[in-house]
Amino acid sequence: MKILFFHSNTPDYLSAGLFHGLREVLGNKCLDIPRFDCMYAPLSDEVRSKIRGNGFSLYGLLEDYPENIHERFFIWHKNISDFDYYIVADIWNSWEVYLKLIRSVPKEKIIIIDPSDNFRFYPFNNFYKNGIFIFFQYLFSDTKSIKYFKRELSSSLKDRTGLYFLPNFIQRILLPKNVYKINFSIPSSKISRVTPNNKIKDFTANIVDEELVSHFPELQVIPIGQELYKFNKEREYYADIQNSRFGITTKRSGWDCLRHYEYAANGAVLCFKNYQEKPVDCAPHGLDKSNCIFYKSTEDLKLQVAELSDEEYSYLLENSYKWISNNTTKKIAEKFLNDIIK
Repeated sequence: MKILFFHSNTPDYLSAGLFHGLREVLGNKCLDIPRFDCMYAPLSDEVRSKIRGNGFSLYGLLEDYPENIHERFFIWHKNISDFDYYIVADIWNSWEVYLKLIRSVPKEKIIIIDPSDNFRFYPFNNFYKNGIFIFFQYLFSDTKSIKYFKRELSSSLKDRTGLYFLPNFIQRILLPKNVYKINFSIPSSKISRVTPNNKIKDFTANIVDEELVSHFPELQVIPIGQELYKFNKEREYYADIQNSRFGITTKRSGWDCLRHYEYAANGAVLCFKNYQEKPVDCAPHGLDKSNCIFYKSTEDLKLQVAELSDEEYSYLLENSYKWISNNTTKKIAEKFLNDIIK
């Protein structure tokens, strides 16, 4: 299988994880257009400084192609007929490429990836930004049958468009027919096995639940939308997680977050606030009471942690490792490939 992977060349956890996994599975038969600069080693300090999260976990890991294959696709639309699939990795930032593709290759070969933090599908979230021309090009281009992968996924049709005044039967006409779930992932090389004996404290240094921080002033809260980091080195960040029994997480801009996967990969059991409010089809997938603690308030969390026996914690930790092993970049890429060839 040969794939062209179109993207906006900006850091995005969903696109980065999927591309890393596809390169693991397909090697050089997955070609990025343009070159996905931040994915390749070595990653310079200047580039790393521009990446959210200091470029931890996903970036600067891939070996470059053995030959300068990108030169052959400098003007990509002149030499693309021999590929099996064309992935638009961020439809919101690559819609111009998408509109060119639907005029150049068979529609059944085009795959859309939607990494948006909200439930709305393309083009409904930026209807006013891109104008009525884009909306009607979508509406009348017979592209609603293209396979569409989205992580922030609600079962509500009206959530998917934001057009709450329209009846459901019209919503169905407007929306893609072939919708698939997808989520963030982490390279298997970033999984570190630790035991309960490694633990020297309850919580990681960075906390995203402001209510919890008010009870533990020694912890540092990260305000939503701000790039405030306690660690500048990945090994120090991972060491803090490995020394902690629990990693606190909650919905921020979206429900899915690389934090979930970094915590589980480094042996901190997830404590997920208000998880019961997450739509069933929305990422992250596969978390349950066997591998995660769900809580609604600080008092609820403190009680559950206090009542947790050593045996119960070991059980949660082992199942947490099983969960993250099923959410590596390679595993998610394999599932993605199975979905697109159905």
